[in-house]
Amino acid sequence: HTFNFAIKRSKIMMTKDNSPPTLLRTPPRPKRRASSLAYASPSMTPSKTPFSAGRSNSMKPRMSPARSLIRTPSSYNSTPSAYSGDRFIPSRRQMNVDLCRRALLSDEFQDENKDGNKGSSHDDERSPQQPADTPIQKEYKRRMLSSLCNIPLDVLNENAEPKGLLAFGVEAKRKSSSSISMRLEDPYSHDTLHVLDKFQSTSDSAVIKGSEGVNRRIPSQPSRILDAPDLVDDYYLNLISWSKDNILAVALAHCVYLWNASTGDIHHLTTIEGNDDYVTSVQWCTMSGQSKYIAIGTNSNTVQLWDCQSMKKVRTLHGHSGRVASIAWNQHWLTSGGRDSLILQHDVRSANHLVAQYKGHEQEVCGLKWNEDGTTLASGGNENYLCIWDAKMSSSQGQRRGRRSQDVAPRLLLQQHKAAVKALDWCPFHRGLLASGGGTADRNIKLWNSNSGAMLNSIDTGSQVCSILWSPHQRELCSSHGFSENQLILWKYGNGSNLTKVKELTGHTSRVLSLACSPDGSTVVSAAGDESLRFWDIFGAPPSRRSSVMPMGEMSFGMPTIR
Repeated sequence: HTFNFAIKRSKIMMTKDNSPPTLLRTPPRPKRRASSLAYASPSMTPSKTPFSAGRSNSMKPRMSPARSLIRTPSSYNSTPSAYSGDRFIPSRRQMNVDLCRRALLSDEFQDENKDGNKGSSHDDERSPQQPADTPIQKEYKRRMLSSLCNIPLDVLNENAEPKGLLAFGVEAKRKSSSSISMRLEDPYSHDTLHVLDKFQSTSDSAVIKGSEGVNRRIPSQPSRILDAPDLVDDYYLNLISWSKDNILAVALAHCVYLWNASTGDIHHLTTIEGNDDYVTSVQWCTMSGQSKYIAIGTNSNTVQLWDCQSMKKVRTLHGHSGRVASIAWNQHWLTSGGRDSLILQHDVRSANHLVAQYKGHEQEVCGLKWNEDGTTLASGGNENYLCIWDAKMSSSQGQRRGRRSQDVAPRLLLQQHKAAVKALDWCPFHRGLLASGGGTADRNIKLWNSNSGAMLNSIDTGSQVCSILWSPHQRELCSSHGFSENQLILWKYGNGSNLTKVKELTGHTSRVLSLACSPDGSTVVSAAGDESLRFWDIFGAPPSRRSSVMPMGEMSFGMPTIR
């Protein structure tokens, strides 16, 4: 009876509506047995025919695809197609919300100012044009924006503008995939110490990646600090020099002091007379057996030679018409650079000491450096020039002209720097490799092939480069910087003339003007505008003296004065 009632009810429900059947209505079914009728399901709409109470749960109603105009959810779960979209999907990993908000607010502020100026009664009066920002102001804005918006400095250009907010992200994926593959190549790479460089650790040691990494301890703090009152804060001057006899010469305003690093004794050498005169440069003689002599440049356009054993002045060399800011020795030749843009070659053995004039600069010569064998001279000037000179040109011309002064032109004139070039040093392990650093508007350390004049590499340090110093027994160099970090940076020289930053050394509160290296090549002294000298044991002991340490005098935790 139950089965007959179900059949009759279904017939009544199908015939009581006289409207014509639609495509969504279930087509008429032939009479079947009870089992087949009970387990049948409608095509699209929910079934109006009750199922049998005793049907099996394992069997599921099927949806008939016949005459279907509406896609069912099951049709979306079909086999995925091979369609790959071509939509531009930007990578927002480099997006900074604070930076975007700042850009929007600055635009609205400018628009409001424009509207206010239009509605003012003084429309015909033009506001004076604002002067362009100086390099220091640009760098200040760049640093300030980096701190406020919490973005790295390399994202901002020199005008404190972001280099790009959106990117495709392909390069990032490649880098990430390549880094993952590099990690997977060596499953034990996580055990090495070079992973420490990923963190801003305050530990006293620093290690970098690669097979040529630094595997020694590099202290973060100076081993000694000396007070240097009245140290002239002038970027163009060279006020310290460390002799082969382990004696450090320091120029403090009108005076020159000698500090013995072995004993800690301090001696006063001389005081320059004259209210407007002061010491502008000092340099020890590098000739073997003559390390007791020192050259002192002055603001009165002269160079004085002193014997530091007898504490007496030997002679005074004239020839410049401006202050002498840089001095370099080459055997018995003394080379001086002045504010008059001239480089003079002196023979200190001769009464007629002036041998040659190097003419190529247009402003003050602030950097001078002879290479190790004394065949090539590098000079840097305030007009952003880097000049390369040959020593044989001046010597040969001097012999032909009877030792009379003559003009010598530079073999190479390099103009890639954008600011004054003071920081210069020759590589001790690679012949012809020269490192130079630019001022505030440049901020770059450049590596040069002095034979061809080709620039091998250029690294943006982010701050003014004041001095560069190569390690005599490591493939490393140290650079000192000015605004805005006032730090020292230790670099590792690698294949392809690449420089990798190893460690930053901070502590000075003003720009680090000059660097000098100890005779054993392990310690670097820095002189800064904060009137202090700091000694850093960053280059390590030479290979032949790894177990010994050169005496630096009794360690002091205070700040003794250099005077």
